[in-house]
Amino acid sequence: MRRLSRLAVVVGALLCGGSSSAQSKDTAVPEAPETPGGVKTPESPETPEEPEQEPGGVRPFGASPGSEPAVVDPTLTGMVMKVGPASEEDLKRGYVSFRARLKVDLNYDFRPILNEEDFAPASIPVGAEPRGPNLNFNAKQSRLFFEGGKLTLLGPLIAHISADFYGEGSSGGDFRVYEAYAIVGPLLAGRKWTTFMDLEAVPDTLDFQGPGSMLATRREVLRYGNTFGPLLVQVSLERPLPDLTFSDADSQEARKPLPDVAGAVEWNFGKGRHLRAAGLARWLSYAGSGGEAGTALGWGGMLSGLWTWGPKGWRASTQVHYGSGLGAYTADIGGLGLDAVVVAPGRLEAVPTLGVFGAIEPKWTEHLASSFVYGYLEMFPLDVQPGGTLKRTHYLSGNLLVTPVRSVTFGAELLLGRRENKDGAADNAVRLIFSTRVFY
Repeated sequence: MRRLSRLAVVVGALLCGGSSSAQSKDTAVPEAPETPGGVKTPESPETPEEPEQEPGGVRPFGASPGSEPAVVDPTLTGMVMKVGPASEEDLKRGYVSFRARLKVDLNYDFRPILNEEDFAPASIPVGAEPRGPNLNFNAKQSRLFFEGGKLTLLGPLIAHISADFYGEGSSGGDFRVYEAYAIVGPLLAGRKWTTFMDLEAVPDTLDFQGPGSMLATRREVLRYGNTFGPLLVQVSLERPLPDLTFSDADSQEARKPLPDVAGAVEWNFGKGRHLRAAGLARWLSYAGSGGEAGTALGWGGMLSGLWTWGPKGWRASTQVHYGSGLGAYTADIGGLGLDAVVVAPGRLEAVPTLGVFGAIEPKWTEHLASSFVYGYLEMFPLDVQPGGTLKRTHYLSGNLLVTPVRSVTFGAELLLGRRENKDGAADNAVRLIFSTRVFY
């Protein structure tokens, strides 16, 4: 019996965290949904400053709802409409909130690129007949955010749904689910950014795509995450979305026998400063109508970092990843069939990938900011892949963001991209973006 009681204590510690104040980033009440390659919704109206915390420490209970066992006050009833970050009182009562972002872009291409809305160097046509400059307006990045929360016997229950207009459609894009998830205690379930990336280290570019070498994908996940002092630990099962190249697309199809498995550890040195390491394992599989079938292991490792300094909050971030079968997780090459290739009947082989990006984001003044980003993606094509297969891409961007008031930002961004193929052929693209972002 004594052994059983000790085992129960250990299990309880894992589920609740390493200390009474330990808390997963997922369980913190979301204050500002972030978008890789795009915007970070500004904070809501001014709130009292948080108490100072030791580097690498966790936030005190009053600033971190749900980090200690909750006591529901029966005198607080009904739901409240909330503007801004939720407080402990809001959680006790129950709250709902609504936010929105309007974003309108003017994209002007000096050199040809097939994707008129996202600057993806992998979509640069190589060897095609040159075409003149191209102008594109779109408001597809406009987004709606719905959120609600309350206290339960298991801890804070937070639900979040956001949607934008990036679905398939001929006129501005169809309405699509961007994120939809629920968090209770250290557990998260729903559609969310993969654990195999570093969301906080993503630079603020006006281009929605961001550096093409960045790991970035949203999918349905089941995730456990918690903090143990300054250490964040996350483990997740994620929806398998294999992206394969077949030798006969009419008779072959992808199979999904097992979920993708991702894990990450992150060491925090204080607000806006951390190092993160993540790993991924995938089971890629296909079957043909003739009875042949093949399987390949996809795997990858990622190391990233973010460092914020100075009174105005300058940021520097970087990420490097390497592995095989990571096409569907990489921003620039999702949908190109570069997870794995059917090289012979019954034989599936994963494609190796290396990606790195670095960014610096100066905050010049209270109203002026910039971001400068370079991304490099290297593919290692298989022998059976044709000469026109993607070999590498380069991504370079720089912008100036003007925020005259808290809820309005105007910006201009210049982007340079280059695609190189397996056979050595290459081409470039240049884009200028003017953008307006309004939050409410």
